[in-house]
Amino acid sequence: MRTLIAGVVVALLAGCSLPASLVPGEPNVSKYSEKAPKEYAACVLPAWQKEISNTTQTPISNGYRIKAPSIITADEILDIVKSKEGSRVSLYQGPPWAKSGALRQAVRDCL
Repeated sequence: MRTLIAGVVVALLAGCSLPASLVPGEPNVSKYSEKAPKEYAACVLPAWQKEISNTTQTPISNGYRIKAPSIITADEILDIVKSKEGSRVSLYQGPPWAKSGALRQAVRDCL
């Protein structure tokens, strides 16, 4: 019985821990920056790594993805893609009780 309950709990938590970019929906923050994706990412990445040391940056089509992993909830993901006048910045965060205000502030400070 314990194994069954543990399996159900793990399955439920797994559903909650999908990266936000894989879950349909709107980003929590969507902004534009005059900075090129590379320049904007160079501003945000150190600030995020200061808060969550194992934050990573990977190239994506026309830009970069910065991901701050979370043990309990969905990872915080920032997509930075090239736009006509600079970059479009989309921040995906988990549930309200798990969002990092410091990561969101870094997104705004680097605009």
